[in-house]
Amino acid sequence: MTRPASAPHDSPYLLGASSAEHRRLLAQGTLLREAAQHLLGRLPLPAPARAIDVGCGPLGILDLLSDTVGPHGTVVGLDNNEQMIIWARQSIAQLGLANVTTTLGTLHGDSQPAFDLTHCRLLLINSTDPAAIVASMAAATRPGGWIAVQEYDWATWHCDPPHPAWDTLKTLLAPVFGGDVHIGARLASLLRDAAGCQDVHTAAHAHYWRAANPCQRLLLHFVDLFDERLRACGIAPHTLATLKRELGDHLARPATVVRESLLVQAWGRKP
Repeated sequence: MTRPASAPHDSPYLLGASSAEHRRLLAQGTLLREAAQHLLGRLPLPAPARAIDVGCGPLGILDLLSDTVGPHGTVVGLDNNEQMIIWARQSIAQLGLANVTTTLGTLHGDSQPAFDLTHCRLLLINSTDPAAIVASMAAATRPGGWIAVQEYDWATWHCDPPHPAWDTLKTLLAPVFGGDVHIGARLASLLRDAAGCQDVHTAAHAHYWRAANPCQRLLLHFVDLFDERLRACGIAPHTLATLKRELGDHLARPATVVRESLLVQAWGRKP
């Protein structure tokens, strides 16, 4: 299933593996749990089934997959970041997921077709070669099995009332983020073209946040994480600081509402 890191999509996770990112990813999983449940409920799997969560991070949807395949099915959590795998194993132990194991590595185009469901969430948006990832997922999927992906589309990420600092920072951040921040808009075509899927479907989910919720300030969080890359692009430190201060003040107002990026889900069956 995996080989030493050499695939074109085997790139480092640019958001890092800090304790803060660990907490953010777990909180994100809780936020997106209901959407993932809806997705899994649409996929008819054999019994017993074998599933894999590609780029699982500290938990991903391993617990949901564990419930979906049942006690006689098996689940693999795959990640190319050693710290993520350590955290995933801790989560598996804490939740008592007896039918879940983990692997440190990366899927490749010559992977054996071993899974009835191959899934990834918010992996493609962090990759420079999403088509290669989707093709490798297809290679790892058994004929008749399902490939499912969940990704954001930043086109719908807005604040209301609008603010120029939001628009500027979002525009500056997009090209340094590490992948296509609008990948959610083309998931269906990726499944058809890169994975050769049939019976492709899509769905979408969105959330709205006010100042009391830390998700409302996610854009500022990302700007802090990518500070060095932004400065390397020629953004003056005082300009960045001014934009962050202005947007922080705007987001702190009780009336300001942020609409999260649209979470797009797409799934299709391998012929």
